[in-house]
Amino acid sequence: KTGHGFFVGATEMQPLPLSWLDNKPKWIPQWPLTQEKLAAVNDIVLQQLEAGHLQPSTSPWNTPVFVIKKKSGKYQLLHDLRAVNQQMQPMGTLQPGLPVPTMIPKHWPLIVLDLKDCFFSIPLHEQDIQRFAFTVPSINHQGPDKRYEWKVLPQGMTNSPAICQLYVDQAVEPVRQQCPKVQILHYMDDLLITAESESHLMEAYKLLLLYLEKVGLQVAPEKIQKGEVVQYLGLKVTSEKVTPLEFEIAIDGLQTLNDFQKLCGNLNWLRPYCKLTTEDMMPLFNILEGDTQLDSPRRLTKEAHLALQKIEKQIKAMQMERCDPQQALEILIFMEQLYPFAVIWQGGPLLFVYPHSHAPRVLYTQGIAVADLLLTAIKKGDRNGGKTPKRCVVPFAQEAVEAFTRECWQWAYIVLILQIEIDNHYPRHPFVNFCTQVSIKRVQKVRRDPIQGAVTIFTDGAKGGTGAAIFNNQRYFVLTASPSPQHAELAIITTVLRRESAPMNILSDSAYVVNAVQMLATQCLILKSSSVYSYLSENQGLLNQREHAIYIGHIRAHSNLPGPLTRGNMMADHYSRFLLASTALEQAKEYHSKWHVNTHTLSFKFNIPRKQAEDIIRSCEKCVVTIVPKIPAGANPRGLKPGHIWQMDVTHIPSFGRQSCVHVTVDTYSGVVMARAMNKEGVQQVIQHCLQAFAAWGVPHVIKTDNGPAYTSTRFAAFLKEFGISHITGIPYNPQGQAVVERTHLYLKNLIIKQKGGIGEMATSNKDALALALYTINFLNKKKNGKTPAEMHAQSADKESIQWVMWKDLQDNQWKGPFPLLRRIRGAVCFFPQGAAQPIWTPERRIRLVNLPAEELEEKNSI
Repeated sequence: KTGHGFFVGATEMQPLPLSWLDNKPKWIPQWPLTQEKLAAVNDIVLQQLEAGHLQPSTSPWNTPVFVIKKKSGKYQLLHDLRAVNQQMQPMGTLQPGLPVPTMIPKHWPLIVLDLKDCFFSIPLHEQDIQRFAFTVPSINHQGPDKRYEWKVLPQGMTNSPAICQLYVDQAVEPVRQQCPKVQILHYMDDLLITAESESHLMEAYKLLLLYLEKVGLQVAPEKIQKGEVVQYLGLKVTSEKVTPLEFEIAIDGLQTLNDFQKLCGNLNWLRPYCKLTTEDMMPLFNILEGDTQLDSPRRLTKEAHLALQKIEKQIKAMQMERCDPQQALEILIFMEQLYPFAVIWQGGPLLFVYPHSHAPRVLYTQGIAVADLLLTAIKKGDRNGGKTPKRCVVPFAQEAVEAFTRECWQWAYIVLILQIEIDNHYPRHPFVNFCTQVSIKRVQKVRRDPIQGAVTIFTDGAKGGTGAAIFNNQRYFVLTASPSPQHAELAIITTVLRRESAPMNILSDSAYVVNAVQMLATQCLILKSSSVYSYLSENQGLLNQREHAIYIGHIRAHSNLPGPLTRGNMMADHYSRFLLASTALEQAKEYHSKWHVNTHTLSFKFNIPRKQAEDIIRSCEKCVVTIVPKIPAGANPRGLKPGHIWQMDVTHIPSFGRQSCVHVTVDTYSGVVMARAMNKEGVQQVIQHCLQAFAAWGVPHVIKTDNGPAYTSTRFAAFLKEFGISHITGIPYNPQGQAVVERTHLYLKNLIIKQKGGIGEMATSNKDALALALYTINFLNKKKNGKTPAEMHAQSADKESIQWVMWKDLQDNQWKGPFPLLRRIRGAVCFFPQGAAQPIWTPERRIRLVNLPAEELEEKNSI
């Protein structure tokens, strides 16, 4: 060893420098430690100093350390390196999978090595050492804290596993090149050597020890395994078999999400070597759903307890084969109720392959699931066995395989491109009986052709969530919570399947629904996170329970073709829309009675004509007395984008008592209203209101007010200057300059009155009533463009195609222009004359829209 604590050979291989995203030192203070734990830290640090793994430090980096007590009673030192890992460039995954011991040839002798303190045998690069510093505090600050830094790979560092693999590979690769007849399985610090002859094995073994010593890696002598039976990666490997190690699943400590996550992870490690199907594991997988906190409580369900008992029996009974390099690989497919699983086969089981527990699409048919599983098994055969399986046994008849090949690209690729033989005759072997198959019933519940003599049913779903079914003299209706027509059509199919048990022909104008029902007739998985899961799963259950088959076909809507089929589809379409219209009208009335929203909101939200929305408001006993008459069109300047021009004023609501002074601000572009009930109108209250409005909706460019003393004070002017806001006032004693905010006063007061007794009952104070009114104005009421004020405020100014106008200047009575039109609202327009300092607002009657020639229009738009 050198003075640095490493073998001489280790200096021949230069330490790998790490790549960093950030060079700024990170200092995370060390948290306090109890006297017992601090004593354990000092003992461990002293041991690591003597071993040459640590050195004293003056680094500007610091991350905390702590200790945990192991089952043996000894303490283990842990270093919290999360802050350092965030600065580090990850090296990526160098070994994406584990070696598969079943692919070791039969009867080849084995030697297993375990490297001693692998991480602590690999030095860090000199320039990286300072980043892995930590502090050992002194009790009661009796002296300076002692600081140390790692000279070797610390546990918990992101790139430690990758660097470890690279170092071990430096020793393994020369042996592979010099001994080509030897196989070496390497995963982290676990090595397995095997060869056809004992002499070749021993030669490679001695050579490997030499190269390991050369790069500074030590082998633990007590962990060298030779003989007929060895243990490797949690498995027992004999001359012919591979079996999991015996263990019992302790269920007493399963109390949190972290406990079950670790259990499922351990079982998942064994699944390639045991028959632990997805359906066997599903009760455990279901426990993992829900709260994502690691310490969130979990309970072992009855189903999961039974599943664990079954899993323990499967693990104890399982024996996998070691491969024969001279024989070809095959794939056997077995079926459970929902999930298939595959076995890579060679006179016996070599490896299990399972699908994912979640369906990758909304409807995942049995044929596609098996094809995807086949492709996965073929890739594993290529990667782990070094050869492509040429034969596959599936539980399907030849006619079904031919149909799959025509309809599914995966099957076509397997059969035609990879040229894999598809068979349905399983080998005679006890293992095949162990993997008892679920019988696949071929009862055709959904026919491909119409059923003779069966009744014909027409179904339709309308946008808005209403569905209708019509046949003979009967009609069925449904109303879904979703506005999707597909949801409504699936719901009406459910109603028909539940109420009609006889054979029937169903015609729908939704190709999506027709294809979905046809796929549900086969065993298929349904994506649980899909919005249509409830509809599809219920329809699947009803189809499986049926005694008589059905036919479902697609018919084009609105084709205007003659005949009874088109008439039947039109009747279903009319009934679904009539139901939608009547239902939407009732829903609109109920919604208005609660929130008292405006005409545009009712029309857009419930898809009803504007005339019906106006009738609802006129028939409301609270709204009819507060309808504001339309005022003549004017030219009150408004903002051209969110936060451009705000108008601010104070109104009084006597029912608010001491807080009757309501400060109101409105964004003249989006219409967003901000209001706050206060006890005074002074400048202090105005500033408080502004700060609250800025926090919610941003800082405007311009605020327009009247000439009140609070608004014209020097304090308010200094406040606006601090925020860079321009302040303008209207003509004294003329409220028309503040028309937008003045109209908002009336709008706000009327809404508070109308909501009393309805949704207003939720309010327990005047501030609550004001908040409900503001919520209705900003987030519920829609404008003519179908957007709420909040939606308009959150987006940029509308980018519409530029229109050009001519303007009549009353000063000289001349028409001028053309000028680009910026905005049009309530009988006023805004345009920007060339050479002007700012846009001009004018009544709409003083402008004329003009159509420019294409060449001139293109030239002006480019300017």
